[in-house]
Amino acid sequence: MLRTTSTETVSSTRRTAVTPLRRVVMTAPMRVSLAGGGTDLAPFLPGIGGHVVGTAIDLRVRAVVEPFDRDWVQLELSATNTVITRRRGAPPEHDVSIRLLEAALAEVGITDGVRLRMETDVIPGAGLGGSGAAAVAALAALEGSIGEVPARGDLARRALLLEQERLRLACGPQDPYFAAFGGLLALRFDDTGAMTGADSLGSSTLVAELGAGLLLVDTGQRRVSGEALDKVPRDAAVTADLVAAAHEVARGLDAGELTAVLAGMRRSAAAKLRRDPVGNAAAAALGEQLREYGAEVVRVCGAGAGGHVLVWAAAERHDAISAAVGGTVRRPSIAAEGVREEAS
Repeated sequence: MLRTTSTETVSSTRRTAVTPLRRVVMTAPMRVSLAGGGTDLAPFLPGIGGHVVGTAIDLRVRAVVEPFDRDWVQLELSATNTVITRRRGAPPEHDVSIRLLEAALAEVGITDGVRLRMETDVIPGAGLGGSGAAAVAALAALEGSIGEVPARGDLARRALLLEQERLRLACGPQDPYFAAFGGLLALRFDDTGAMTGADSLGSSTLVAELGAGLLLVDTGQRRVSGEALDKVPRDAAVTADLVAAAHEVARGLDAGELTAVLAGMRRSAAAKLRRDPVGNAAAAALGEQLREYGAEVVRVCGAGAGGHVLVWAAAERHDAISAAVGGTVRRPSIAAEGVREEAS
């Protein structure tokens, strides 16, 4: 079990300016919340707190760091074919995705002589925690390029601070924790927002059963999670129901009962729809469409208003569901490994 808090103070790295010594490639997984998503953010209810149950998936963000020309910085994003080359000390770019890379450089203390490239098959804003995964992968690769090997917990906390403090984004701890540690986790928070535990859940048999039914439907829409969250009304009763649904899923995973897990997922999906009917409209419409095809759970991923919709159905229903939906349907593996160094 991880023992840490989301409010713990973690100082930014304080070192003299450095440049990469070697090429390093790191990848980190995206995530899907199964229940309780959004309860890792304030306001936290007295006596209830927050509870998120989710899983890292095998859609990964890849960060490549290598030495570059002295006095120069090159930043690249494969998803949008963006390449920015600037001199040391030049004003940072304002695009959100590029700002994340600039913030990672500042956090590690690398000022020039660096090429940082982020690679992903999923365009940002997909509702799968991509920015948290990018922050973890970038920090791990930059640190590795100067000979440092930070602990996973430190990477998660620094990535969260990078998003919250350097970029001023409205985001909770779940994304960087899934990116750093991987697996299928239950994250618990007290009513001050402090993380009180992060438990690994699910037997290998249940993980295989749960994963075999999972589909991710890409709506084709993209959004900034903080902007979507700002529009969501905070309702105490709905938040309490989201937390209760996460408890239900966690108990089902602990007991090895797939039916209980799916019941908790449906409860969480219904609570998300009540909290934000507009942002969850795509999931609601898809749920109506796919009911006749045997879909047991349909819920929007992340903050809503775009991105992906999670669908759970028996595996033999998948081909019919994919044909009915059209567009991009992904079948990710769950309980994916956390941040890791790649050979190339």
